[in-house]
Amino acid sequence: ALASRIRDLPPTKATDSDTERYLLFAAVVALLATASEHQPVVLVLDDLQWADKASLQLLRHLAASEHSMRVLVLGTYRDDELSRSHPFLETLVALRRQRGVSRVELTGLDDTGVMALMEATAGHSLDAAAVGLAHALYRETDGNPLLVSEVLIHLAETGAISQDVRGRWWTVESIEEMALPDSLREVIGARVGRLGQDAERVLSVAAMIGRDFDLDVLARATNTSQDDLLDILEAAAVVALVREVADTQGRYNFAHALIQHTLYEGLGPNRRAQAHRRVAEALEAVCGKRPGSRVGELARHWFSATQPIDLARAMDYSRQAGDAALAALAPGDALRYYAQSLDLYAQATDPDPVLGIDLAIGLGIAQSQTGDPASRQTLLGAAHRAIDLGDTDRLVAAALANDRGWSSNFGSVDEDKVEILEMALERLTADTPERGRVVATLCSELAYGSTLERRQTLADEAVAIAESSGDDATIVWVQNHISDPLYMPSLSGQRRIATADALARAERIGDPNVLFHAALNAMGAAGVVGDMGKVDRYLGIMRSAAARLDQPFVNWNLTFLLAGRELTAGDTDQAEQLAAAALEIGIDSGQPDASTIFEAQFMRVSWQRGTLGDLVPHLELALGDSLGVPELVAPLASAYAEAGRTDDARRLLERFTAAGSDLPMNLMWLTGMLQYADAAIECRDPQHAQPLFDRLAPFADLWSFVEVWGSGPVSLYLGALAAVLGHSDQADEYFTQAAAFSLQVGAKFDAARTDLSWGSMLAARNAPDDAEKARQLLTRAQTVAAANGYADVERRAGEALQRLI
Repeated sequence: ALASRIRDLPPTKATDSDTERYLLFAAVVALLATASEHQPVVLVLDDLQWADKASLQLLRHLAASEHSMRVLVLGTYRDDELSRSHPFLETLVALRRQRGVSRVELTGLDDTGVMALMEATAGHSLDAAAVGLAHALYRETDGNPLLVSEVLIHLAETGAISQDVRGRWWTVESIEEMALPDSLREVIGARVGRLGQDAERVLSVAAMIGRDFDLDVLARATNTSQDDLLDILEAAAVVALVREVADTQGRYNFAHALIQHTLYEGLGPNRRAQAHRRVAEALEAVCGKRPGSRVGELARHWFSATQPIDLARAMDYSRQAGDAALAALAPGDALRYYAQSLDLYAQATDPDPVLGIDLAIGLGIAQSQTGDPASRQTLLGAAHRAIDLGDTDRLVAAALANDRGWSSNFGSVDEDKVEILEMALERLTADTPERGRVVATLCSELAYGSTLERRQTLADEAVAIAESSGDDATIVWVQNHISDPLYMPSLSGQRRIATADALARAERIGDPNVLFHAALNAMGAAGVVGDMGKVDRYLGIMRSAAARLDQPFVNWNLTFLLAGRELTAGDTDQAEQLAAAALEIGIDSGQPDASTIFEAQFMRVSWQRGTLGDLVPHLELALGDSLGVPELVAPLASAYAEAGRTDDARRLLERFTAAGSDLPMNLMWLTGMLQYADAAIECRDPQHAQPLFDRLAPFADLWSFVEVWGSGPVSLYLGALAAVLGHSDQADEYFTQAAAFSLQVGAKFDAARTDLSWGSMLAARNAPDDAEKARQLLTRAQTVAAANGYADVERRAGEALQRLI
């Protein structure tokens, strides 16, 4: 709308409608915040039980905003109109979790309140007769203020009561004999009825149009001349049923939404369908072949008027309305229109299969943007139908829409999505940007459960296509999707260059969603070399982008990333709080791996606190039949070792050695190898320590940094493994490197653990000056551990100091 009014308005920075919608939400919040800088703002939202899903999402966004503003939002709703599936119930639950939100349950006015209302209306105190009328009104209306006012108007119009020249109420009959209507419908029905049959017919059709209605549409729908129509509407305005909209010629609305609803519900089903048809035909006559912003109205009226002969028309308008709603950043409305069109599609005798696919893709996108996990299955179904039809364009559209920016499930493969992406590639033979995006998305989905060689081949193809296109958006899409699949220690240098380039391009594009993911990948690449300055700078970029978006998925990502940063720093309490907050956001937004990521972070918290051994029963239960899979049992091997169950740890190490002392090359390779190294160190087992040392030695300069958590400097483990192997001089060098690295990163836990391992090795070696240096290292480890709650490190350092004495 602004583009039609403001010349040279710059285009949106968003590259997808989901991002643009959240930017719109952020703009609304910013507008209110700016307005409230000058004076307090009260925003009243009446009848929220009638709000659509997009409006409710905006309300939730506003309530959750961290903006500092002087804004009071006052929302009203009728709780007796909320079914169990009503979308507002979900909003109520979300609002109750926000600070500064309170709920006030309103009842009707009491007897005294009804009298006060009548006194305010009359302008003086009530006499005995008027007090009796007030009591009667209270009994009949339960004190509903609107009903009290409407009944007073009704009684005055029928002559049952009146006001004298002094404004005092008086009645023509006794209060006991007075017949009071027992519902608002009766009050409004009687009021309309007194205007005559023509007015009743016209106003009922107007109610079909909506709370607001146009004179020209109403004239065509009722086959009434505009002069006669104006007479009717003027009479209705006199009795406060309708009013003319100021500054909008030919536009009227009902004085209260309840009036429109009452008239609408007063018609029987057949009359209602007939009226909807007349309104739809009138709208078509007014709009011509370009319905524009009124396509939603046409969809509603044709759907409500549908007879078998009108199915195609109703279906087409519903589809157009769904498309328009997505373009207008209203996925809640789009969801309703696409579902409506698909209901009609199912009734068609010879439906167009291409239309069915388009409707399913639209529905899946709307589901995805509203956080409905059903989007996955909807889009998979659309893709399969496109395959059956041989429609490559729609297959690609469905495949790319079924994506969240990185693998669908942390640590596992969504085989159904992989199958669809592979089928799309079979049909995309030319090196187009679409093929580049599909190849990169397939690479992302294969981050686990595939060979590094395959992922590298896919990544190389995607990069070549993207770079030949010269399109920043395609290049960044590709780089963002291939980053995790290539998260290997051996590729760390290449990854830093690629992610830095992608971030620079994302900053040029300006889309906060694209920027968030580019900064995330750049952060991971910086963390592997321990560059915490860049890690924190990239986290700042992500914070800013997340604040602009306020999308549940992005907020979940940011929160568990912040928890991971606290784990690196060794602040376990803060890390645990953030991990728990991320879990709540992830579950609420339907993320399939929210629990997996929380459990991984909680294990790291427990490891730092020295309570990892307490999780052994949980890990054994969770692994179940997977105890023979080396990559899955690495955490259990480490937990066994910490719990002192060295026989169980050795059993897992033997299986690991029998499998080649290596793990699948994926994002979790380094973490898993270090967990097995931890078990071999605790078991003091040279047989298992040697192959681990050999595999890890090339990466001595790296930090084990997965964005979710990390295991510290690789040099720490190499030093401890060298000590197990009896190479104390080599161990001394690695521990020196690990201590300096931990200090550079600011990792308190890893620094304390390095001091413990180094001091223990020196004490065991007992060369000249070793005892004194060991005492210094162990004392420092004990002090840092005691200050930060690293119980196991504190205990072990204390025991080692006692042995030195």
